[in-house]
Amino acid sequence: MKGERAPHPPGNETKGNGANGTGRNLSPRVAAEIRLGDRHGDRHGDRHGDRNESVFADWSVAEEIPLVLFFNGERFGVMMVSPADLEEFVIGFSLNEAIITHRKDISDIRFQDIGAGMVVNVLVPEKGLEKAMARARRVVGGSSCGICGAQTLEAALPRLQVSGGLVPDDHAIGAALATFVAARQEGSRSWRTVGMHRAALMNERGQLVLARQDVGRHNAMDKLRGAMAERGLCGRDGFLTLSSRFSVEMAQKAAAAGFGLVAICATPTRLALETARRAGMQIVSGDGGKLVFFLQDKGD
Repeated sequence: MKGERAPHPPGNETKGNGANGTGRNLSPRVAAEIRLGDRHGDRHGDRHGDRNESVFADWSVAEEIPLVLFFNGERFGVMMVSPADLEEFVIGFSLNEAIITHRKDISDIRFQDIGAGMVVNVLVPEKGLEKAMARARRVVGGSSCGICGAQTLEAALPRLQVSGGLVPDDHAIGAALATFVAARQEGSRSWRTVGMHRAALMNERGQLVLARQDVGRHNAMDKLRGAMAERGLCGRDGFLTLSSRFSVEMAQKAAAAGFGLVAICATPTRLALETARRAGMQIVSGDGGKLVFFLQDKGD
């Protein structure tokens, strides 16, 4: 294949240092110290104030960097991601894009810090890569962009089918959504960064098994899929819970991972519901402590 080559053999991943900034006299009457730290957004603080006074607060700010993806030395695209769990992102992205079918298909992953972002070169079998390259996804993908760059309807909306996915009872679904919301409200260390989307694997009792987060909801799902693959887990081992809007590509990623049920803290799009129905997935949303099951007719 011809294409842009990796600039030079990637080395090991390194962590850059961000800058600290201070904001004062902001409106509304809360000033915030922005601590960027080591680009991972892991410094946190609280926000205080009322209409009668200005106070100083420490906020956690989500980080975002460009990640240039190379597969077998060929440039695939650029994604905007949070600079944490990048190897899991690469694995999950490769699985969700059908570049590979199993984690073991990746023989090597090498990162290089180029200052303004990261470059990664992934070694995979040529067969799956050729199909992915044929979809012509050589574009810049924003953190909110999932299927940007797909040039045909078939490439954008492939048919997927879930087989044997776990469908928990109502109590487990309610417990999962309650746990998900409570974790954000309590501000536990892994959930406090402002502006992050979360994707989580829950077990049959609605208990948290594994969670990942990113500025991009698609990226969070890719990271979760990669983390699951690293641990030998799949969608049949639990069900999916999401903090973000459930769009069509989120439905595709959930189906590709084999989830039988997705519990969401936001709302689905109509096309996402149709995609889920065709794949055999159940979609449930939490609304004021009640569970909303989205039903559609069985006709194709």
